[in-house]
Amino acid sequence: MAKILFLAHRAPFPPNKGDKIRAFHVLQHLAANHDVWLGAGVDETADLQHLPLAKQLCRDAYFGWLGPIRRTANMALGALTGSPISVSRFHHGGLARWVRRILTEVKPDFAYVFSSAPAQFLFDVGVNRPRVIIDFVDADAEKWRAYAQSTPRPQRWIFGEEFKRLVGFDRQALAMAEAGLLISHTERSLFAEFAPEGAGKLHVMANGVDTEFFRPMDGASSGRNIVMCGRMDYRPNVEGAVWFAREILPLVRAQAPDAVLRIVGAMPAPQVGALAEPGRIEVTGAVSDVRPYLADAAVVIAPLLIARGIQNKVLEGMAAGRPMVATPDALDGISAQPGRDILVGADAAQFAEKVSDVLLNRAPPNLGANGRRHVLDHYQWAHQLKVLDKIMLETPHRSSGQAAA
Repeated sequence: MAKILFLAHRAPFPPNKGDKIRAFHVLQHLAANHDVWLGAGVDETADLQHLPLAKQLCRDAYFGWLGPIRRTANMALGALTGSPISVSRFHHGGLARWVRRILTEVKPDFAYVFSSAPAQFLFDVGVNRPRVIIDFVDADAEKWRAYAQSTPRPQRWIFGEEFKRLVGFDRQALAMAEAGLLISHTERSLFAEFAPEGAGKLHVMANGVDTEFFRPMDGASSGRNIVMCGRMDYRPNVEGAVWFAREILPLVRAQAPDAVLRIVGAMPAPQVGALAEPGRIEVTGAVSDVRPYLADAAVVIAPLLIARGIQNKVLEGMAAGRPMVATPDALDGISAQPGRDILVGADAAQFAEKVSDVLLNRAPPNLGANGRRHVLDHYQWAHQLKVLDKIMLETPHRSSGQAAA
């Protein structure tokens, strides 16, 4: 049993969106087998109520409140000092002091850093620094480069500068780490291009999905409902929803006039809210449980034009046994076979045709069942987390030189 300092840019409670889902399952796994101290930022007020639960699961926990004023000040300071704004926005003095205390008093064997931003709390700790494993999740800098290439000035310059700063920060973080984790081989290859000197430290640990929670439900779809799920203030989701509603849905309706689009997810951006059209496009906002929407979907879609890492929304739709249509970017990192487990459309015309095939019963009849079977075979959390266990077993204990677990 090892002593582990778990640092996350956001508290992994509740596990209701991409980054929190992965962090939660890793934390749960580590806490079941080791002593864990959890330090995390919190940028949503409702998440603060989960601190008592975190303290029950872990030996101790600290949540650093990152309200709007603090985040804005952090990013402004980062812009002036040359730090990536996506890192500086998560700085918290109280959390930094708590980390130093845990390092001094507990002397953890490992620090598991979820997302590279919390690595900032370990840069200047000297001899107290434990063995560090950083879960970069994806090559996030590539997202900023893509934004820079698709955005007019002055945002283009801002995004381009963020790309360069984040590459520098991530290289520094990997240099102090024993290992770095990426969510797919594509993300590992991209990260290795940014940090070739540390490529030998990089490992792939894919996401899993809770196949008991996301499972086929009784009954069939009540109509030609097209469902897109995800946090709807996240730029790739916003752009994907707008693209589908404006360019793809009219092509679908030319073949299936009664098709209804349901955009399911919290915090819909104004561009998404403006898509609402009674009886034709529904924008739900936050829902307590996404599963009934999946169960009532004739087809689930992931029309993402920019996507980093493995998309949980794709795994969840497949686990629920629903026919799934995705863009190539949304499928990246998922080994499902197009045409058997999932349908793929690269442009508006192709995507519309695949959705129409499902709605008009032209798609393979076992598409949904095949997708769920693929998830059961390849994307169980217990299977994915073996990668982390292996890395910890093979990384010597900081003080004894013996295996830590």
